[in-house]
Amino acid sequence: MSSYLLFLILGLGSGATFAILGLGLVLKYRSGGVVDFAHGAVAMFIAYVFVNLRSQGVLPLPLIVVPDHIRISSTGIDTTLAIVISLVYAALLGAVLYFLIYRPLRFAAPLTRIAASVGVMLTFEAIGVLNFGTTSQTTPPILPTTPITIGSLTFPSDRIFFTGIVVVLAIALWLIYRFTRFGLATQAGAENDRGAALIGISANRVAAINYVIATVLAGAAGILIAPVANLDPTSYTLFIVPALGVALVGGFRSFWLVALAGILLGMGQSEIIKFQSQWTWFPHGDIPDALPFILIILTMTTRARSLLARGEAMTQRNPSVARPKNPMASAAFCLIAGTLIMLLLQGSLRNAFISSLTVVCIALSLVLLTGYVGQVSLAQMTFAGVGGFMLGHISHGWGLGFPFSLILAGLCAVPVGILVGLPALRLRGVNLAVVTLGAAFTADALIFNSQGFAGGLVGLPIKPPHLLGIDLSIAEGHDYPRLIFGIMVLVVVILMGLLVARLRRGAAGRMLLAVRSNERAAASVGINVPQAKLMAFGIAAFIAGIGGALTGYQQGTLTADGFATFASLGLLAVVYVAGIGRISGAVFAGIMMSSIGLAVTFLDERFGIGKYQTIVAGLALIVTAIANPDGVMSTTTGKGPAVLYFKLQDAVVARIHGTVTTKTPAAESEQPAEARPAVEQPHHV
Repeated sequence: MSSYLLFLILGLGSGATFAILGLGLVLKYRSGGVVDFAHGAVAMFIAYVFVNLRSQGVLPLPLIVVPDHIRISSTGIDTTLAIVISLVYAALLGAVLYFLIYRPLRFAAPLTRIAASVGVMLTFEAIGVLNFGTTSQTTPPILPTTPITIGSLTFPSDRIFFTGIVVVLAIALWLIYRFTRFGLATQAGAENDRGAALIGISANRVAAINYVIATVLAGAAGILIAPVANLDPTSYTLFIVPALGVALVGGFRSFWLVALAGILLGMGQSEIIKFQSQWTWFPHGDIPDALPFILIILTMTTRARSLLARGEAMTQRNPSVARPKNPMASAAFCLIAGTLIMLLLQGSLRNAFISSLTVVCIALSLVLLTGYVGQVSLAQMTFAGVGGFMLGHISHGWGLGFPFSLILAGLCAVPVGILVGLPALRLRGVNLAVVTLGAAFTADALIFNSQGFAGGLVGLPIKPPHLLGIDLSIAEGHDYPRLIFGIMVLVVVILMGLLVARLRRGAAGRMLLAVRSNERAAASVGINVPQAKLMAFGIAAFIAGIGGALTGYQQGTLTADGFATFASLGLLAVVYVAGIGRISGAVFAGIMMSSIGLAVTFLDERFGIGKYQTIVAGLALIVTAIANPDGVMSTTTGKGPAVLYFKLQDAVVARIHGTVTTKTPAAESEQPAEARPAVEQPHHV
């Protein structure tokens, strides 16, 4: 029994981390309505600031290429001074982030806010990787580590001190926000911005102060956890998942409940590790990582109506949606253009173009689900991974060949998509984004790291495609990648694009747009809203699964690296920037912006800049969310490669139809969004 109690005590360290991060999330949401997915990434960066100050006397800056640090001392500085400087740095960083990014988005739509915070997350994670590397760092203890002995138990005292700090912070925050003028001003601004302004309260100033305090708390969490958990960019950034879970338990309101939930979550994860080592019948694997997702699901499903609801006035403007005019003619043009590009390219560039096409396929699922239905999903690469790995099992274990194995692999992703989409029956916007992020995090830990399902570190072999005795594999002797394989991928992706275009142009598209615009209004005219949402999740998962299976055919041996949580976040970034409501946005994202796509590969080979793709995507996502939520492909006037491409497409389409057009072409041969009603009225549904 003493060993079980020991593991509970050891879990206090991670539990206190979740709690203090959760407290910061509560502050940000209470004052500014921001659910900040970048909270863990900011904690990571401040932790690196502290470590570098303490060990080298260097102050890191959130920059790359140009000088990214300032030397304060030739040797490391005192621990206390390093903590003070790091927390002041965190305060300044919080103020800059608020005024540059979150204040302009104070009244933006939920998808826009999510996109901006994901952009900040990707940016800081990329800065961490580029400037500090991926190797975990250790740091000497900060809190006292004198062993404490109680009976037969001996454990380090730093866990107790860390937990005590969290408890004191929770009590102090409760007192401040319950009894002080500033706390009452925060509550007034959260409930009614305009009403607060009438009595002389500046909601922006109050929100800025709260955001600064929350960022300082994030920095404190990063510093205090560094001696307990190894410091690296990825794991620290993903602390946001359990932090969101405990913040949800507290309803983004209750400080003491958030602190309690965080501490109990850490203790529960630690105890599960003990169970796995003690009991042979207990499920193994990364079960502790699934605990935050279970917590999120339970909280969301039982308290959905009372969560993340504020009394602010907000313009719920979603990105505009395109309506393709001539899908078949556009498909013919894409087939001809894609084949010509495939013929012109050789070697690594042809392979990169094929990779672009697989990304386009997965991006199409986001266009359908997020662009058309407004359901924010951060788990699309999870669906792609399910399709890819199931292709390996189907082709080897079941003996099915192409194209049946490909179709069945896509269909295997459909139940997963519907399962992830079930919370969407009661949730949308930020709530749903939290659930899907938790699902992606859990799938990454439990499914894609499984030896039986994904092949572990070695990966899962994929049987090459054959059709009617014709070898469609990507390699044959020294011929790599083969033209016939590239054309096969191109044809499949075009078919997926036609599927999305058909949905958009038909009654189903009008139904989905009505659901996106106003669920209650859609239900009032006879639309089955739950059915529409689940249908969208299922079809989107099928398309993503097809994209993952094509990736498996291309790689030959499929590994889990390409389907990690950050892959889903990066996909949302590039598709949102390109235009998440447009098929052309998916095409632009795959070819021009994907890290494995043609444009980035070409630039990397010529100039060695491929390693900067993630930070470019993150910054572009932030700028797009603030300046142009419709994305790059929503603007078709002016000059540039994208405009010339679509002018050429329209000319070819006109030639196919035997007509000549003098109109300025728009992306996907559509009218500009400003010339159309925001939402089409559903009929014949």
